[in-house]
Amino acid sequence: MNARYAIYFVPEPETALALLGSALFGRDSETGREIPPIRLPGFSPQSLRSLTENARRYGLHATLKAPFFLKPGLTERDLLLSAAHFALDIQAATLPRLELARIGSFFALVPPEESPEERKAVERINALAAEAVAFFDPFRATPSEQELARREAQSLTARQRALLSEWGYPYVFDEYRFHITLTDTLSADAQARRMGENLRAYFAPVCNGHTVVSSVCVCKQTPNGHPFMLLERFCLQG
Repeated sequence: MNARYAIYFVPEPETALALLGSALFGRDSETGREIPPIRLPGFSPQSLRSLTENARRYGLHATLKAPFFLKPGLTERDLLLSAAHFALDIQAATLPRLELARIGSFFALVPPEESPEERKAVERINALAAEAVAFFDPFRATPSEQELARREAQSLTARQRALLSEWGYPYVFDEYRFHITLTDTLSADAQARRMGENLRAYFAPVCNGHTVVSSVCVCKQTPNGHPFMLLERFCLQG
């Protein structure tokens, strides 16, 4: 099995968002090293780790181009060189604030769209993600029948199925929503309520400040389910 790659926004190292998110996962979002996890009231260390296991594997990030295998004939070096060219022409985006939201059954940080400034910022970050999807798509290998079947087993709309067929992922372009995933599925209402209260208080210091998307990161997952690691960060210079 080959490695998978993804184009992510990973919060800049040493920012409050990166430090808080890394402590939640017990894993540094920049280097991948293990760090002491936080304690949340009402959750044992074991249960918190269980409820963030998949999120931890992907690392603290917002997806710009979802994970993909490289097309035959292309190399990791080709991808990194193209990412450097991509960053030269793309402008940074600033989100005025973030808020905690429950998306389906998991929690994430998302940019609200209440004011004209916030709606404009979301339009900009959505455009950045759309540019990343289209720009890096030539590197994406055609998904296997098993990959497509796994996605199609989800409850997708007709539009999402069409996007999956054309772009290998159903949540792109008009179906895209910028979000920084914090947990896995929480099915119990009481458990979800406690988690929401904890995370809202925990991330309050960063939610009301600006979040600057000033770089894109090429991340890599080696075979056998290893965590995604940040391969290289590229500052946006457009």
